[in-house]
Amino acid sequence: MIADDIIYVLLLILSIAVGSFVRSIADVRRQQLISTLFGFLLVFFVSGKHIIHPVVTILLNSVIVLYCNKQYCHVFSFVCCFLYLAFFRTAEYFGLTTPPAHTNAIQMILTLKMVGIAFELNHSHKINQNATKDISLKHQYEMINPSFIDIIHYSFCHAGVLIGPYYKYKTYHDAFHTSYISEVPCAKFLKQRLWPVPIYFCLFLLFHYLFPLEYATSDDINLQSIWYRIFYMTPIFINFRMRIYIGFILGECVCIMFGIGAYPTVSEPQPGKGPTNYAALKQFEDDFDKTSKQEFSFETVHNINEYGSEFFPTIRGGIRSWNRTVQYWLVMFVYKQIPCSKPIRMIVTMLVSSFWHGVHAGYYLCLLSAPFFLLAESQMEKAFRFGSYKFQTMLFDFLWWIFKMQAFAYMGMAFLLLRVDAIFGYWKSIYFVGHVLIVIFYLLGYFVNRYVKRPKNLEKKK
Repeated sequence: MIADDIIYVLLLILSIAVGSFVRSIADVRRQQLISTLFGFLLVFFVSGKHIIHPVVTILLNSVIVLYCNKQYCHVFSFVCCFLYLAFFRTAEYFGLTTPPAHTNAIQMILTLKMVGIAFELNHSHKINQNATKDISLKHQYEMINPSFIDIIHYSFCHAGVLIGPYYKYKTYHDAFHTSYISEVPCAKFLKQRLWPVPIYFCLFLLFHYLFPLEYATSDDINLQSIWYRIFYMTPIFINFRMRIYIGFILGECVCIMFGIGAYPTVSEPQPGKGPTNYAALKQFEDDFDKTSKQEFSFETVHNINEYGSEFFPTIRGGIRSWNRTVQYWLVMFVYKQIPCSKPIRMIVTMLVSSFWHGVHAGYYLCLLSAPFFLLAESQMEKAFRFGSYKFQTMLFDFLWWIFKMQAFAYMGMAFLLLRVDAIFGYWKSIYFVGHVLIVIFYLLGYFVNRYVKRPKNLEKKK
């Protein structure tokens, strides 16, 4: 596993170098062509004959988005892409060999891109249908009209093809067709983003050596005390975080060096979405002067906020810091598309997220536990944090931060162990402490909120 990860890291580093070289080419079409060819070679190197799966997904979705009714193409795309993802993961039951693990990551991000471009086209269709003489500035910047070749370029673009981050087709298009893109100091942003990776890599090797995951499911761990068994999931989760940080940051760096996701800071870009202040973006483009100092941002492809993941005191804050571009995709194309109450929308979104991650039970046990932890957190915040004195707020944040990190580690064991017997074997060995605590915290918060009267004039200090 370590050897595969090192090869994967080397491929990502090579992709960064290729991005720098391709960006030095003046002709946009050549840039796209070389990026697409290199992306295809990357997928082939990782997947071998299993490259047929990404190719089929791209061709199938291209037919859907180009030739199906634009009013429903996003629905057809979503269903077909996720059905094919299920087939891809169960290929062995159809007499086919199981694709490599890293091909799974390629197929996952490709599924998001294919469904995403269908939603973008559907949105453009609605704009055209409702258009008057003057289309709003927001709609002007959101409209797309890709050809078949454009979809191929977007699909196999080497930036993001291996591990993400997810970015819209419009973001890809802007990377080649904006007046200011050649002035973005990509190397400067690369250095700023890349510097912590060696630290994460050393921590990953250290914790992988000292606390192997296999020990958590061995008979030997049952010989240890309950406190050690609870403790053991903490270094396991540290190791997992370091591995993900390395992959996600390198994925961001590939995009950064290629210029994908670069927008002026005044446009207020957000992860996955891109610019949100279209008036400022338009003014920037109109007044752009190559001789003046400009501020740019790669927030569009900023996929992981390590500081927030580590130090934000709440479970909600920690979740929002993780895989941010995919969260944008889930919110826009799942959560906001469901005409139900918020709890139902959240559960359906988590189900889709679990299905997207894989067919193993561990993904469902991990991700579907999150809403219950969030529910308990809401009750506890209302009871002990909101409207409290500054010292009480700080104390609550500190104690809840400790619980948040342990809660993530507890859920993370399901994500890592995957098999039901291994997960429940470990959780049973620590008496399902995570689930017990969320019940206790929910009931405690509910009781305080309902029955304990609080001073009306309590000063609220943030």
